[in-house]
Amino acid sequence: MNLTIKTLIKISICTVFALLYNINVNAQATLVQKTIDKIKSYKNLSYQHLSKVKESFTNDTLTRQSKNFILKAPDDKTLGYLYRTETLNKAGNSVSTEFYNGKNLIRINQADSTYLIDEINGKAVMGLLTDLNWIKDFAVKQSSKMVIANDTIINAITCSHLIINYRDTIINNEHLYTRFHLFIDKVSDMPVYLIRNVRSADIGNAVTNYYSKDSYFDYKFDQNDISVADWVIPNGFHEKIDEPEIPLLPVGSIAPDFVLDGVDGKKITLSKLRGKVVLLDYFFVGCYPCMLSLKPLNSIHEKYKNQNVAIVSLTERDNEKVVAEFRKNYNIKYPIYVNGRDAVKSYHVRGFPTFYFIDKEGKIANVFVGYGDDFEEKVTSVIDKLLK
Repeated sequence: MNLTIKTLIKISICTVFALLYNINVNAQATLVQKTIDKIKSYKNLSYQHLSKVKESFTNDTLTRQSKNFILKAPDDKTLGYLYRTETLNKAGNSVSTEFYNGKNLIRINQADSTYLIDEINGKAVMGLLTDLNWIKDFAVKQSSKMVIANDTIINAITCSHLIINYRDTIINNEHLYTRFHLFIDKVSDMPVYLIRNVRSADIGNAVTNYYSKDSYFDYKFDQNDISVADWVIPNGFHEKIDEPEIPLLPVGSIAPDFVLDGVDGKKITLSKLRGKVVLLDYFFVGCYPCMLSLKPLNSIHEKYKNQNVAIVSLTERDNEKVVAEFRKNYNIKYPIYVNGRDAVKSYHVRGFPTFYFIDKEGKIANVFVGYGDDFEEKVTSVIDKLLK
């Protein structure tokens, strides 16, 4: 079969694009694989990790510093490593420790000399290695969403710069994205920064901006004083026994009265709402399932605002300023109250969000914990029955 000139040109162009694609994939995956291989080459390593997280929910920056240890463990069939992290206070002293010993995740609290044991896969706690393996796999599967940018100098360190565009779309004229920036020291091949930028409209009634920056530094390799003996529960520590969980208030019982402070300076009590169906929404700013409930709660508020229904959203963690900004940013129509500690305690609330329904006579009519896709349907069904 004879091939025309045009056919040969098309084949050549396709071949070139295929080669360029493979080079692109290999370059991105190789960059991260080189770091993974470097870590695997050591018997052990330690490093410091400084995490800074800023959310648009509160505009606060949460900082956490830890010292981490990785020990090669060929006999561990799950991961091949043991992992330990020590959370540090501002003075640099360890206040708690958790480690994966090949079987369980052990959490140690120095303050009360107690420990907890969780049955958990080690991959869930291998922060640095888990992130690197995820990025490498993403580079292989979706290389078109990754770019190797120009080298960047950070604190006098020349770094390779990998940009991962995990999500990039426009919805309702809003530019939404999830973008990662990984910076790797070109000399040591160790990560320096992992930055996450997220702009999302998936929760609440507004666009949410999320920013986190993980800094990795003070690397030490193949230290002689690190061994399996460091992955044991210290002498004198005892297992922490959780107190029995107090059940939620039973249906039919009298709802305890409470006093809550509104962001407008006005107080509210349950007794003043007698004769209305009351929906108590226990939440706190930044709680993910709580955030998912914002839009349906707004809708429910609009539906029943001219009827004998009151939504009382309350928080024990957030102050007036945070709540006022939160309501404005997320266009929340229903009231939110603060200083809810006593109400949390008297209603035996342990998980968030928790929703109590109180009938017109002041009795508990229903209660459920958490958020589901059928949330609005469930809530309106309960309220409609209570109104009748």
